[in-house]
Amino acid sequence: MNLNKLNKFLFSFAGVILLTIIIVTIAFYIFTKENPASAYRKSDPSPKKITNMNAGKEKSMDAFTDIGQLRIFAKQISEKDEQVVIVVSPWFSYPAEDKALFEELSLKERQIKSIFTNYFSSFTFSQIRSKGENLIKEELLKKINENLVMGQIRAVYFNDYIFIE
Repeated sequence: MNLNKLNKFLFSFAGVILLTIIIVTIAFYIFTKENPASAYRKSDPSPKKITNMNAGKEKSMDAFTDIGQLRIFAKQISEKDEQVVIVVSPWFSYPAEDKALFEELSLKERQIKSIFTNYFSSFTFSQIRSKGENLIKEELLKKINENLVMGQIRAVYFNDYIFIE
């Protein structure tokens, strides 16, 4: 008889714990304002998709993907701060018929890489996160276009945009 009461008590206790876990989980999702997926970014379209999307149109776009992957250290405020590495793989869209711009982009590849390096290394990790990806792309687009003579790129995209802490 005591064994039967003990089993009922343990079964009831397990049920109460399970019910508590379910209630706390539901309450957490109802009352927290942060979206669990807010830290994830929406990926940019692939260079091939941009090229194919505009193929045959009057103002077709092409993709300049020669920059490759860059690993850049974010600025540290003090020696105690953790070093954060930013990994980006930028590429640009530009008018497909603009061969002179493509040649200029190819010739200025090192200069463009240094624009990315100087940009990201001048901000701390928290500053970069607070700016947001879209503002960063706009600022980089402006900086790159300021250094181009033969034409203008239309947009900056990232295949990779990763922070390694």
